[in-house]
Amino acid sequence: MSETQPLAIVAGVGPGLGAALCRQLSADGYAVVGLARTRHYTDELAAELQARGADALMLACDLTDETAVRTALGEAVERFGPPEVLIYNAGAIAMHAFAETPVEDFDRLWAINCRGAFLCAREVVPAMLARGRGCILFTGASAATKPAARFAAFGAAKFALRGMAQSMARELGPQGIHVAHVIIDGMILTPKNCGRPGVTADNTLDPDAIARTYLALIHQDRSAWTQEIDLRPDVEKF
Repeated sequence: MSETQPLAIVAGVGPGLGAALCRQLSADGYAVVGLARTRHYTDELAAELQARGADALMLACDLTDETAVRTALGEAVERFGPPEVLIYNAGAIAMHAFAETPVEDFDRLWAINCRGAFLCAREVVPAMLARGRGCILFTGASAATKPAARFAAFGAAKFALRGMAQSMARELGPQGIHVAHVIIDGMILTPKNCGRPGVTADNTLDPDAIARTYLALIHQDRSAWTQEIDLRPDVEKF
């Protein structure tokens, strides 16, 4: 268990925003535990952070599975102590005409975008309440406020996440826990998206810039907390 470094958990780690969050938190002095469905990418990220002298642990975890979440977060706490920060960054998207939306897709999107966030937050809140401090950030999307046509399942899931975040903030804020919902309005520049036609650094969100905003939220004074913020490139219409 680390006696000096606070713990930050990033649930949903890939080579885009998840990795940027882990790097930013590590550079800011946090021990970092990352959760991802598989360890295909995260082992490489853990080695990178550890080579810089950071405390970092990456765990494979199905974030929609209650037992898996409890086991993974229990391992994180056993190694580093109770977390100061939880960032839920997992997400899934699908596009269908409403009448052609498979119920399996509707359930899957809700499970990844909202149920997983509930499971992770529920595990860390008791210890945060006991200490009277903590920060929980949720990665949202513009679909949480204005889902486009053919995104009914995605919009429903992201609306649900936003609603949960608002309720949590009202309940937990007076008890010292900062809960914020971050609306990502636009495409994030990830290695996968770099290969798409028309995608450039000028019309996408830089994951490192997003991560710096998350860190600013974490460091906000409790007298001036943000509950919701939206981030977009300057060319994005809204």
